[in-house]
Amino acid sequence: MGVVVLLAFIIFLTFVSLCIIVPPWTPPLLIAATIATEWSPYFLAANLLTLIVAVAILRDRRRWLAASLLVVSLALSSLPIVLLVRDSNALAARKTWLVPHAQAIVNQQDIPIVLGGKATFIRAYIPAGESPTPIVFAIYGGQWRHGSAAKDARLNQTLAELGFAVFALDYRHSPQYHFPVALHDIQDEIRFITRRAAMYHADPTHIAIIGHSSGGELALLTAFAGTIPVKAVISYSGPIDLADSYMRPPRPDPLEIRAILRDFIGGTPFSAPQAYHAASPIGQVGPVLPRVLLIYGARDHVVDIREAIALRALLTLRGEKPLTLFLPWAEHGFELVPFGLHARLAYAAVAKFLIEALHPKVATGRGG
Repeated sequence: MGVVVLLAFIIFLTFVSLCIIVPPWTPPLLIAATIATEWSPYFLAANLLTLIVAVAILRDRRRWLAASLLVVSLALSSLPIVLLVRDSNALAARKTWLVPHAQAIVNQQDIPIVLGGKATFIRAYIPAGESPTPIVFAIYGGQWRHGSAAKDARLNQTLAELGFAVFALDYRHSPQYHFPVALHDIQDEIRFITRRAAMYHADPTHIAIIGHSSGGELALLTAFAGTIPVKAVISYSGPIDLADSYMRPPRPDPLEIRAILRDFIGGTPFSAPQAYHAASPIGQVGPVLPRVLLIYGARDHVVDIREAIALRALLTLRGEKPLTLFLPWAEHGFELVPFGLHARLAYAAVAKFLIEALHPKVATGRGG
């Protein structure tokens, strides 16, 4: 019985390790690829321990078969780690973006709000105390189709512990609502909170926006519009050129990007070219820009990293100095995997970026 369990576990480890390199063509495989990559250090250790046990217990052909599978699995599970260590960009970030110590006590509350007749809420993470704190508006991802302000709670809570007043926003979803409804919802909520900033001991003159995936697109558009005084914006894998995404979808395409974009915009780049342009951050770079941090995975099968590279090039030509964290083997949504390989590195980059952009003293808590 023990041998059967061992062989089954070896097969499982082999499958997981293959998920690291096999391009995902369905949503479940995309999830498996993301988890396998982010937990590759743990799978590497599991493969090594299992190899030792298999060599000690198994005999004859089963030993050599198991050993062969586990050696392959060891190589595959080490790939993301090796590439991360070898990458100069990520390596520099690992050395310089140290995680600050979080100290603030955080009070969490849901703030009711109505968006176009729809009752919803903004989830607030407010550091305890009376001194005004910088504001971070957080926008969740979900293909513009689903999600709520309760998403990304772990990151939002941690940022609040660093001394930021974090407000996780909501917006109406496609396909029932098309662009620019979601963008207007985000802008209205930001104005709603900033007008009442004193109630939350928040400083409306120091604002940053962070967005994940589809929320990254909304964050960049809001920051680039210039109608709200945003000092910094962070995009985790946010779409940047929607027409390009439609014309050149990923291969394979596990989420059917063209269908997602049609639902969001209400048409194709051929039937609604102006809407695609207006919804693309790369086409909305204004004269006055906030500081920008782009965090993207080079293996992303939803939003191609080439879009972030193009935006970085455009901002650089404009004389800006965008910061980038391009992770060589990270998949879309990597930051959602707890205790993942890349999430901690990305969080350190976010924390340092926000501290420098909004409040250099919050590294010690409230900054008071």
